[in-house]
Amino acid sequence: MRALVLTGPGALRVIDSNLPSVGPGQALVQLRLAGICGSDLAAYRGTSPLVRYPRVLGHELLVDVLESPGRPDLAGKRAVVEPLLRCDVCRACRVGRYNCCANLRVMGVHADGGLRDRFPVDTRNLFPVPENMPDEVAVLAEPTSIAHHAIERSGIGTGQVAAVFGAGTIGLLLIQLLRARGCIVFVIDIDAWRLEVAEALGAVTIRGDGGDPVDVVSDATGGETADVVFEATGNPACTRLTTELAGHASRIVLVGWNRGPVDVDTVTLMRKELDLLGSRNSASEFPSVLRVLSAGAVNAGTVITQRFSLGESVQALELLDDPTESALKVIIRR
Repeated sequence: MRALVLTGPGALRVIDSNLPSVGPGQALVQLRLAGICGSDLAAYRGTSPLVRYPRVLGHELLVDVLESPGRPDLAGKRAVVEPLLRCDVCRACRVGRYNCCANLRVMGVHADGGLRDRFPVDTRNLFPVPENMPDEVAVLAEPTSIAHHAIERSGIGTGQVAAVFGAGTIGLLLIQLLRARGCIVFVIDIDAWRLEVAEALGAVTIRGDGGDPVDVVSDATGGETADVVFEATGNPACTRLTTELAGHASRIVLVGWNRGPVDVDTVTLMRKELDLLGSRNSASEFPSVLRVLSAGAVNAGTVITQRFSLGESVQALELLDDPTESALKVIIRR
């Protein structure tokens, strides 16, 4: 059985390994399609504080269910995988917010992931995919759940103004889901190509290194700026700007991970009485996300830019790590 194993920073190999045993409450699945994201890239670069080596990567997964003794309804179907392994006993789990479980492990980060031929998965983490849904739409369920959760946290409504820092994969998914809700969306980035994609999706684009985003949004909204600001870059400068870009009595949702503590203008935060919200993973949202994807709210072609086989996974990570390449979501096919 082949598995993509990261033995250390930059040391990625496709190796032959034994099939892990399938325990009670688990199903045996076969990889069909996987997405590579920033977490995988951080592990590859050696900049992730969470990854311990060796590690099998992969947490954005579309699989074929081969055997499922406890849930025979899943056998023979395609399914997407919620990659969160929670403890079920901590406070967050007890109140249904297992996405921020105090003992959370994520497949491909804290535990081995799905970039391997076959592997066991807890059946409660499997969600069957509608028969008419294309593979390349279904594989976006996990990153779409991140964007969907952030929007649910925000409480934004139809006709309201959203500002999104970052036109990467999560930023572009935020734009599409927000536009589907009838929101006006401004997006700030420094990459001209990504801004072109965002503009094609209906966002008003702002070059972060070419002007003041606060002035642009303020001029367009009669001085009221944004009802909700989504920070999806993990860049400290962007995080600091959120309080300026947010309107009075509005909300900020932090989606991108900063590498360490960041200064926040608490005077402006209090003067405007802003709600500052963290958003991590998603909880119990895969069924809703599959419905959103079925409704056509997300165009997979806007975020999937390259495709590789499992045997070409090393080249896929190298491409994603190359700043000269125009890459967003890289897909691995078994």
